[in-house]
Amino acid sequence: MADSFLDNSAIDGREFGRGSTAMLFGISFLTLLTELVLIRFIPSNIYLLSFYKNSVLLAVFLGLGTGFMLSNVKRNYIEYVPIATLVILVITIYFNDYLRIDLDYASKDETIWPEFWANTRAQGVPMLGVLVAFYLIIAFYFVPFGQETMRAMRGMRPLRAYSINIAGSLAGIVVFALLGWGWTKPVVWFALILLPLLYWSWRYSTRVTFWISVSASVLALFLLFSAHFGSELWSPYSKVRVYPFSTDTSAGFISTTNGNPQVGAMNFDMEYSGPEQQLNNESKSIYEIPYNIIDPKSVVVAGAGAGNEVEMALRNGATDVTAVELDPAFITVGKAFHPHRPFLDPRVTIEVNDARAFFHSTDKKFDLVVIGFLDSQYHLSHMSNIRTENFVYTYESIARTKEILSPNGLLQLNYNAPRHDMRLRLLSVIREVYGSNVVVFTPKEPVSGNVSFVAGPGLRAFDGDLSNMDGLPGLITHLPGAGLAEKPAPMEFNNAMPTDDWPFLYLSGKKIPREYVSMIILIPIISIAFIGAVGRAGLGFSPLFFLLGFGFMLLETKSITSLALLFGSTVTVVSIVIASILSAILLANLSIHLFKIERTLLPYLAILATIVILYFIPLDLLLPLGWKLKLLLSIFVIASPIFFSALVFGNTFSRSKRMDIDLGSNIFGAVTGGMFEYLSMVAGFNSLYILAGAAYLGALLLSKRADRSSV
Repeated sequence: MADSFLDNSAIDGREFGRGSTAMLFGISFLTLLTELVLIRFIPSNIYLLSFYKNSVLLAVFLGLGTGFMLSNVKRNYIEYVPIATLVILVITIYFNDYLRIDLDYASKDETIWPEFWANTRAQGVPMLGVLVAFYLIIAFYFVPFGQETMRAMRGMRPLRAYSINIAGSLAGIVVFALLGWGWTKPVVWFALILLPLLYWSWRYSTRVTFWISVSASVLALFLLFSAHFGSELWSPYSKVRVYPFSTDTSAGFISTTNGNPQVGAMNFDMEYSGPEQQLNNESKSIYEIPYNIIDPKSVVVAGAGAGNEVEMALRNGATDVTAVELDPAFITVGKAFHPHRPFLDPRVTIEVNDARAFFHSTDKKFDLVVIGFLDSQYHLSHMSNIRTENFVYTYESIARTKEILSPNGLLQLNYNAPRHDMRLRLLSVIREVYGSNVVVFTPKEPVSGNVSFVAGPGLRAFDGDLSNMDGLPGLITHLPGAGLAEKPAPMEFNNAMPTDDWPFLYLSGKKIPREYVSMIILIPIISIAFIGAVGRAGLGFSPLFFLLGFGFMLLETKSITSLALLFGSTVTVVSIVIASILSAILLANLSIHLFKIERTLLPYLAILATIVILYFIPLDLLLPLGWKLKLLLSIFVIASPIFFSALVFGNTFSRSKRMDIDLGSNIFGAVTGGMFEYLSMVAGFNSLYILAGAAYLGALLLSKRADRSSV
């Protein structure tokens, strides 16, 4: 093995012998773990990239597909991955800690909150420039993983190789989920990546390159340790840091999520000075609104954060308070550092859960339902895809809040949105559910974009003057029919109401915004150029496998959004979805092997049939069911087309004569499917079923034509 330092020749799969199974499992495990780590780490430090949710994923696919096609090239690129890892970390941390590049706030129609939370130290940069740069960097980074995966597959039967690849990927998902649930920091994640990579570097590299890789790995881990050392928590969702609200530590704190400021925790008994006092007064007045209208005893706060609204409920005599918070980091921080420690009060029940999932799982009635300041402050107005709060602001979700109110209860929905059209969008949804009797409160001298909507039967029972309420200084009351501002909302904005099928609160209409149109045009051009330059021309292409990848990506996307609706946008849900998909693939491969399935017509027809069924059957029929039964039924129903598509792919791939070309084409189909996901912003997520069905119908026709030509 010592001679391997000097051997840079192409590695044939037969050289591995019995070890090739372990090599394939190992590189598959490492590939998926690295993919998930970068998808988590890079947007947490450069949050601009989180606006383009699937750009990192598509770059990974591009790199892997190109690597599959480069498996015959003599150069072993994987020996350089530890060095490349250090380069990516340096760029990412430099962007985050020194350049502080944020959105260009000169273009105010691209953000929800430009006037209030703009980073004055940030440098305005073209968003697409940063996106393209990181897209290419990540694609280059994953080429060696694809190359090594395909080399490990050589000498194996295609179906067996594919099954081992999926099993390794499944193990990668499990480990990543455990890392998240364990609140581990990035230094642990990258240690689990870099240490195995050094084995491949030792196997293929010269001595000089190997020791450079070792040095790069040590430097990378040291950089991660120093950059993320101190009062920083990495929960399964975000990177949270805590800073004192003022020089007096008893005053509370400001927290940042992925580097962006949040409200934190306030001491409502303290007199502040300067802007802190303004923010405290404004927030306190908004928190107190419902308690000047009714006297609630049972309160639920969805989006409890560190506990400000929970503390206000306790101060106003609530005896049963349920605090619902998706991110456990805020519960931990609130227990330890909130000046009033509301989460430690015996009257408070803590639910670490998605707000929408809680609304549908609870059978309690509440005098007051508070939807707190969810994580909406840091999203583009043209927000794409599904965020953790998307399903909270849909018509169906607001309708559910009405069902869990007591006869004289109230809904209070607090939001941070300076833009007029965003406020009108929320107002229109609430009015659609609760009728025209909705009262809106805004600050007289705003220091943020806070707005509060109040609705429910409790308003009818109130015998006071809503326009002149004692105890609410500094607020303007907008009564029903008085209007929210001088300018009316654009017609297209009013007509596009967020629903469970189209949950895009931040879009100004059913259209693909210009930011994403530019990306949709650029990424395919860049990908084709990348393949031509890196993958080399004339490698071949399989339209059949391209369509299979295209359709599968759309089915996977729809599965994730469907389960996010049913169970919430939690890490557990996403992990279960991906693990279920990979398990369905393994089950399909096992079925092909055991039952000698050779024909694909029936699986194709089953795909199309299940897609039609899922398109027409509303998933909210499953919402009232118990958690376990709902989980089993939803996985069975939603995973059915994926299982049949895996039967088709496994059967077709088992006859592959060029695994590198076929898998590469399949990956590029998935990249294209990821781009077509943005059509959901025009036609809703159910439209993805139509696109997937068209792709599988096209694949069926191609496979039948191939069968006839082979006779």
